[in-house]
Amino acid sequence: MSNTIAGLVGGVLGALLSALAMFLGPLAHQRQIARQERERGDRESARSQLQRVARVRTAMREWQDFLNDVLADIEAGRSVEVERFVSESKALRKEARTASDDLLGGGLWLGSLQFGAFDLVTRRLPDLLGGAFPDEAMPDLVHRWRENLHSSRAELNEKLLAYVDRLQDTPVDVIDSGPVRPPRV
Repeated sequence: MSNTIAGLVGGVLGALLSALAMFLGPLAHQRQIARQERERGDRESARSQLQRVARVRTAMREWQDFLNDVLADIEAGRSVEVERFVSESKALRKEARTASDDLLGGGLWLGSLQFGAFDLVTRRLPDLLGGAFPDEAMPDLVHRWRENLHSSRAELNEKLLAYVDRLQDTPVDVIDSGPVRPPRV
């Protein structure tokens, strides 16, 4: 009889274990699928935020390039149309601010002071073009503005790269053979 009871208990335990496996197996599979979907969503979110960061960097580079081109024209004695400058600089500023505001969708906020040098040069250049500064102050002013633009953008790039490092959980390799600061003229 003990063999019969042992067989019965073994059969019942086997049936219970099979039922438990049939219940837990799909549950574990569903958890694995849910985890994979979360990871995929996190990767998509990170990829989207990286695109936003790239958009900010592009907008800031275009704004800086435009301002540097205008400053080079001033240094070379070429005329710059104030209305055209104001129109183009407003469009570039708007794109940079819109791109930076879009970063908030991924959890990063760029404060208004981040655009300090860019806003200053954009606001003051029409005064320079209109003759509000003495001619002898122009070379120093233009040089200082160029340095401030470069420093401001370099600082923003450093902060964005640190953010990208955290976003990807891995450091970003930087290939940059250029000078840290623009050469003095």
